Amino acid sequence: MRSRCLFLLLTVLSVSLLFALIRENACAAPSPTPSCPSCEAFGVQVLEMQKDAPPFTLKSLSGTRYSLKDFKGKPVLVKFWATWCPSCCEELPVIDKSFREKQDPLVILLLAIDGEKEKRVRGFIEKNKISLPVLLDEKEKIARAYGVNFIPAAFLIDREGRIIARIVGERDWSSPVAWSAMKELLSLR
Repeated sequence: MRSRCLFLLLTVLSVSLLFALIRENACAAPSPTPSCPSCEAFGVQVLEMQKDAPPFTLKSLSGTRYSLKDFKGKPVLVKFWATWCPSCCEELPVIDKSFREKQDPLVILLLAIDGEKEKRVRGFIEKNKISLPVLLDEKEKIARAYGVNFIPAAFLIDREGRIIARIVGERDWSSPVAWSAMKELLSLR
């Protein structure tokens, strides 16, 4: 009898706690999701619950240190890739060429997750004449902080430093819809 009362009490408390959590989450005002007709066509996953982008400071192939906080006030595209990923190797030259002239309003950082294989990354970048900053996420700490489980993966960070969208998988970055999605989401000219 006593164990039955205890079980009933715990059940009532659990259900009450569950309803309180549901009500709290329902009342929480999510960040407004920007309207983006081009996003669906380009395969952009616009996040309903925006969060601050995990900060990082990484060394580039040229030896320069880049810190995400240095770009506060500017929209940023963080692209995770590796030389062992065929889709990544196809995408990078296209991204570089497509955004080279449009780079001014949008900061693009290419994060290589090739581990300790800087030589391989450097060879690929030189061979393909990539001009965008290539940062080395040697121990993949930043990729883990961003929740990268699949590459290629890109994250769009707004001027306030919040992740507002992600793009997972290969895309045609030279298509007009690619730049349209970036402009709509990040309020670019």
